[in-house]
Amino acid sequence: MTTEANKEVENIKQDLADLKNDIKGLTVALKDMGKQQVDEAAEKLSDKKDDLLDSFSLAEIKQRLEELKGDGEDAVDMVKQQVEKNPVGTLLAAVGLGILLGKLLSTGNR
Repeated sequence: MTTEANKEVENIKQDLADLKNDIKGLTVALKDMGKQQVDEAAEKLSDKKDDLLDSFSLAEIKQRLEELKGDGEDAVDMVKQQVEKNPVGTLLAAVGLGILLGKLLSTGNR
């Protein structure tokens, strides 16, 4: 191979390595985002629980908590189904988000 071809091969290898690192970073970011959303949801549920305790009887509270639990389980199932139905789209969205964040964060360094 020529020197120019070798440089191209090395550039492609580096791009692939960068992409691999970006995907790892996105995976961590998505996991963190999910954890943050779960924490926020738990906090909201806790607040709602306190409000319910102040305004409803025990039977009403139990019924409402069951409804909320069902709603939460439905939402989780819906997200799981969407990811299972379109894993490539989900991955592409994550990669796109990573590229966008990378561009936004790297503009300050130039």
